[in-house]
Amino acid sequence: MFRTVTHFIIFCLVLLSFSPAISQSPSERDRPWLSQYAQYREDGGVYVVKQIDKACLSYESYLLDKNGTKISPSFKDIGPFSNGLAEFVPLGANNEKTSLHGFINRKGKVVIPPIYVGTDMFRNGKTWVIYSAGSQYGLSYIDTTGKVMYKIPIQHYKNDFLTKNASVDFVCNYDTKEDIIWWKKGKIFLLNWNFSPYIEAEIKKSKGIYHFLYEGKYGIIDKNFILRVPVALDDIDPEYKFSGQGLERVKYGDRYGFINVFTGDLVTPFEYSDTRKPTNGLFWVKKNNKWGCIDKTGTVKIPFLYDEASGFTRENRAAVAINGKFGHIDKSGKVRIPLQYQFASYFNNGVSMVRVKDKYGFIDSTGTLVTEIKYGDAHPFDRKTTLVERFGLRYELTLKGHETFIGFSDEWKGIFILIGFLLFVAFSNFLFKRAQKKGLTK
Repeated sequence: MFRTVTHFIIFCLVLLSFSPAISQSPSERDRPWLSQYAQYREDGGVYVVKQIDKACLSYESYLLDKNGTKISPSFKDIGPFSNGLAEFVPLGANNEKTSLHGFINRKGKVVIPPIYVGTDMFRNGKTWVIYSAGSQYGLSYIDTTGKVMYKIPIQHYKNDFLTKNASVDFVCNYDTKEDIIWWKKGKIFLLNWNFSPYIEAEIKKSKGIYHFLYEGKYGIIDKNFILRVPVALDDIDPEYKFSGQGLERVKYGDRYGFINVFTGDLVTPFEYSDTRKPTNGLFWVKKNNKWGCIDKTGTVKIPFLYDEASGFTRENRAAVAINGKFGHIDKSGKVRIPLQYQFASYFNNGVSMVRVKDKYGFIDSTGTLVTEIKYGDAHPFDRKTTLVERFGLRYELTLKGHETFIGFSDEWKGIFILIGFLLFVAFSNFLFKRAQKKGLTK
């Protein structure tokens, strides 16, 4: 569990809650057999007792009924009961550097076997458990029968939560209070998280998933307080600059993936070097330096073939390029306009701008020319008209190809300014020489 106080304070509080007073308590007067135990507590009609032979090294705990009869096997430690179950750590050595944790009921019966390296008491019928997952530790949530409710796909966060970098936060004589922690730049990182009452209230009020930030890393938790994404993300997109269709783009390391904005589930792995905001239900994503399309389920709809790609427009067209040649495809991936141009823009108002060598023109969604390819400069049809230049003359062009002269290009304006300046210099020089000549004749 997540503790924000020092080990010394925790240790003292635990001792106070377990240790008998110097004078006999009412329980001891009624049940004198309790005095033989180093620690005890009554918990829902049973007694959790502990015998300590050597502090921090040799001790055991078990359950007694109200008559002092032992009703459970001996365990190394037993935690408090919650939802009818108590966390326990069995006796005996463990090959790993952590203890193993399970749960018993008040009859001392093992309900959930000790197979986890960390856990906490049940709350609202569930708890988190940490388990060994190859080179990592993983996190799941289980119910009171031990059934897994949710399992974080820890394998996608391959650079974090490594067993070789983990430390055990240990409290002497209280193995159920172990924590698995990671130190990063002097800061503690955990797989499991408990929140302050204020943050819990914020999570409950959230419409979907809740993002939180800790030391430069993001995590995601749902309204049921199940951690969906561990504190490992490097970037999120809650403002939907690159997200949509019920998916949010998230970043881990130098790669992007997508999560479901309602559940927090990871929909795609972190395998894309770039992405674009979805258009017409499809996401352009870049993998192995090529662009392809996925849908909101993460299914690849257009193969990763293209060096460049634009979003799909209402004409059901997207501009794409391979080896410097541009054309257009539809949402099914079918090539609608061959890849033959040095450049092709997205479609807008039914028209795309294309370039052949150093000249621009315009085509419709069938590839038919709307204008000749004759302009030295041009802009896409973001409105009903656009600007084009030809031989230094600037025109306003309509969708039907009609030109209206509106002025000269910047290059021509520069030339006119230069000519004017040169004429001014020549005329000034002429006047100067003329004045000088008159002076000499006098």
